[in-house]
Amino acid sequence: MNAQTVKGQQVDKSRSERLIQLPIVQSIYGAMSNQELLEAQEQESQLAYQDKLMERTKERKNALESYVYDTRNKLSERYRSFATDSEREEISLSLQQTEDWLYEEGDDETEAVYNSKLEELKRLVDPIENRCKDEEVRGQATRDLLKFILDHKTAAKSLPTPEQEAVDSECTKAEQWLRERSQLQESLPKNVDPALWSHEIKKKEHELDMFYRNIVRYKGSPARADSSGGSDHMHTTDRD
Repeated sequence: MNAQTVKGQQVDKSRSERLIQLPIVQSIYGAMSNQELLEAQEQESQLAYQDKLMERTKERKNALESYVYDTRNKLSERYRSFATDSEREEISLSLQQTEDWLYEEGDDETEAVYNSKLEELKRLVDPIENRCKDEEVRGQATRDLLKFILDHKTAAKSLPTPEQEAVDSECTKAEQWLRERSQLQESLPKNVDPALWSHEIKKKEHELDMFYRNIVRYKGSPARADSSGGSDHMHTTDRD
């Protein structure tokens, strides 16, 4: 091996061991800035809100349309005897006007407008609907109260005489109240507001139940009778 060859190998070795520092710059093309990201999120939220608003508006429009058709059918059948002629005429006219409006200028309205139209119709129809529904449940409420009175008169027989008489008195009052109001109700036509609502009957039952519970609670305590001889003495007890 000659000197020139050895020198060439040394040069190659020094070249192969040389390190060169190259700067690396990371770049992501198409990335959003913080401001752009916020704007995109805001736009997405607005689109989602618009979708929900459109769904709600469509639902309220359909609800109004369904109410028109459903009420028209009930007015000629189920509600007929519970509405006067003038009420039926007024409601029928309003239903027709609403239906016409829905297929004309009301075809593309806001949720609030559809809700307002529906409430206007309900203000006319609700009194008739309430009469009908109450007629359907009043009979059962009456039977429940009469049974309640009978059961509590029977249960009161196990109480001391003063307490038993107090319960009997309240039961008799409730029974008389129910009989008088029921007779008045039977004298009225169905197309006027009831003289006796089912919720009044249920309230009377609740009041009688609370009275009886109060009697049972104090049945072991000596009672103080008042001068009128009423049942209020059951709510006052002597204390040591």
